[in-house]
Amino acid sequence: MRVSPSLLAVSLGLLLTTSCAHAASTVELQCATRGEVQISSFKYKLTTMKWDDRFQIASGSSRHETPEGKRYEVTHFRNGDDLVYFPDEARYYLFYAGKDKADNCSVKESWTLPVVNLPRYEKAPQDALS
Repeated sequence: MRVSPSLLAVSLGLLLTTSCAHAASTVELQCATRGEVQISSFKYKLTTMKWDDRFQIASGSSRHETPEGKRYEVTHFRNGDDLVYFPDEARYYLFYAGKDKADNCSVKESWTLPVVNLPRYEKAPQDALS
């Protein structure tokens, strides 16, 4: 059976639009030093960190293994902080810029942020000159 390229393209498009139903994954952590910290991971390797009235961003993460074979990921934020995540244990540690000791953080809550479609705004023709 031969599948036409247009049918394949339509099927792939439907698959991509239905599988991308969330904008970000978010976890709220309770850290001993910083208190409540909200980490959001978006598509295209963007990660944000918010606590109190502060906000930091990171681009991408690196994956590693301990000598014992435990997998972990490191996210480097612009302020010099590093978030270390052990996915098999769901454990998070924050290393603050310039500090060698890790802040052990526990998960308070996690959720996904939905995609929000904003309405399109078009100026009326008479407004185009203003």
